[in-house]
Amino acid sequence: MSLIYLLVGSVLGVSAMVLVNAWLGISQPSRLTDLEDAARRLDADRVGFDPGEGVLAVDGEAALIAERSGDCIGLLVARGSDLVIRYLVPGSVRDATVDEGNSIRLRLNDFVFAPARLRFHTADEASLWAERLCVLQPAVRS
Repeated sequence: MSLIYLLVGSVLGVSAMVLVNAWLGISQPSRLTDLEDAARRLDADRVGFDPGEGVLAVDGEAALIAERSGDCIGLLVARGSDLVIRYLVPGSVRDATVDEGNSIRLRLNDFVFAPARLRFHTADEASLWAERLCVLQPAVRS
């Protein structure tokens, strides 16, 4: 019987901590404010990242920034209170498809990276970046 009290008490204690955290607003979802913020984060993660052309998702939850040398594309995606950063090189993109006109559904050849949906301002912007990402798919073997 005491084991039941221990389990119920543990569940109630953890639930209370989660509710207090949400009520105080301690853990806010991560967002990017602009492309400069995304470029700073990429440079801090990989010193020497030289940002070129980029695009910020409408909701600030993602950004794509091409390195000026053309070697890779920096990807930032908000996941909870953190940002997940990936440097996309040839062979790292499984597929990038345009969904709902102005968003991209992106899957990587990285089993720990869950598929992401990047929403942009226009359908043209989504199409342009989907094409750039598709170039990074692995070559088809015959």
